[in-house]
Amino acid sequence: MRCCMCGIELGESSLRDILIGEDQLCLECRQSWLHIPQHFSVNGVRADSDYIYYSGFSSCLIQYKECGDEALKDVFLYAVKRKLKRRYRGWTLCLMPSTQEKENIRGFGHLRAMYAQLGIETMEPFEKQSSLAQKEQDYYGRQKMRDAIVLKKGMILPKKIVLCDDVITTGATLKGALQCIDLKIHQVRIYTAAADSRDRILKKGEEWA
Repeated sequence: MRCCMCGIELGESSLRDILIGEDQLCLECRQSWLHIPQHFSVNGVRADSDYIYYSGFSSCLIQYKECGDEALKDVFLYAVKRKLKRRYRGWTLCLMPSTQEKENIRGFGHLRAMYAQLGIETMEPFEKQSSLAQKEQDYYGRQKMRDAIVLKKGMILPKKIVLCDDVITTGATLKGALQCIDLKIHQVRIYTAAADSRDRILKKGEEWA
């Protein structure tokens, strides 16, 4: 089997590559990821992430999302999936939405494929009504996009939900989803695989802004 990013035959670079089981990245590519777990809050809701959106992780995510490389779907949570299974046992994962246009271009639901390996109940209760890509907006434009996130008509949310995304940058999408939820009724947590905070490591519980 070859590394999904660099193409090297797994096992050629080190003994560790032979022993890592089902990881689809070689040692060099995996070590290019900045694995720095962070614990912060978004609008007062507890949030967790495991990687910094930088270097190897960002390159891999761009290859996955923008180039439609579905073979990468399992690499993002591979190293932390056991921890996540324990942490969110009994919760329902609520995936953040992409526009239908974006999903049609990719040909697959990238978050649905990414989180499937956890074996936790998953749902997609939200819609993104704006067709404008977040990466094309400035900071204030992205913040306004939170108003484009709506709960699908007739959708009933479970009591314990985890809002899940691939990366948090401005937090606009997650804040938009939170606006759709009655926090007095539902227990809510947030998990993103990565956080775009390479220039500042948040203190535990610090508010994302």
